[in-house]
Amino acid sequence: MSTLVSQDSGRPMGGAEKVAAVLLALDRDVSSKILKHFDHRELKNIARVAARLDAIPSKTLEDICTGLIEEISNGAPDLMGGESVAEELLASALPDEQVADIMSELRGRSNKFLWQRIGALSEKVLADYLTNEHPQTAALVLSRVDAPTAAKVLALLPAQLRSRTMRRMLVTKPVSEHVLHLVEEALQEDLFAVSTAPSTAEVSARVAGIVNQLDRDQIVEILEGISAAEPVLGEQLKSMIFSYEDIVGLSQKARMLIFDQAPTDRVILALRGAEGDMREAVLPCLSQRTRRMVEAELASPTEPPRKDVVAAQREIANIVLRLGEQGLIDLAAEKRGEVA
Repeated sequence: MSTLVSQDSGRPMGGAEKVAAVLLALDRDVSSKILKHFDHRELKNIARVAARLDAIPSKTLEDICTGLIEEISNGAPDLMGGESVAEELLASALPDEQVADIMSELRGRSNKFLWQRIGALSEKVLADYLTNEHPQTAALVLSRVDAPTAAKVLALLPAQLRSRTMRRMLVTKPVSEHVLHLVEEALQEDLFAVSTAPSTAEVSARVAGIVNQLDRDQIVEILEGISAAEPVLGEQLKSMIFSYEDIVGLSQKARMLIFDQAPTDRVILALRGAEGDMREAVLPCLSQRTRRMVEAELASPTEPPRKDVVAAQREIANIVLRLGEQGLIDLAAEKRGEVA
């Protein structure tokens, strides 16, 4: 493009100004498609420039995008920038949260959407993060999330940090917008930018969740393959895997808790494909009435499809996993034989 001059200052227009001018001049459907190709930093720059633009004569626009925008070439009105126009431009292509993030920085205001996201985090995640931060930072963060969340997070903080944080929340004066934005940028980076890359433990948990839905033979095959290539990962994954056959190794107390929640029809179906030791482990855990019903059904010659039996066994194994997640059964201790 040739060097162009903005009307207000007589200086050459920069590249970002030219981009902003063209995007403002284009139909919103078109500009929204273009905006989706910019990254977050570029979008902030474009929005900042668009918000500062004064009236741009049609002649200037013609020079910028000759042959591209017929309406302007035919004498459309001068183009006007401004905050509202910049926000409208971004809103045509971006989610509300991202628009608010960009515009709040331009306007020098706190990003309310960021604080809503922070408030939606689990109390443990937020407490773990703040435990490693200065009490002043903890006080600022907790003063901006809702009171119930702040109270739950405070309860999880170490006692010394908790008291120092509370003291600062009581006596600290309001921080400047500049400081607030610096804190918001750090929180965005620490709490959300990193979260897109899951930890090894998170990945293992996801893999375990998938493997736990397979049948016994498939689980054994996968564990053997992983253990051969990555012994440490194999052991980690093995500790997170639970199949129906593993119920035999659980304590009597755990088995009673499991089968107290398992539907009787699923217990019957699962036991039809089980070995004798499994039946011996399960039947004593049932109430007398349920046990008589199960034994009567198992005495019949019915042979359900194998896939139905496997599905029932998986349902019961999932009950075990759910109880483990709820802390009602310590599967790790059970597997180590530490529970009587």
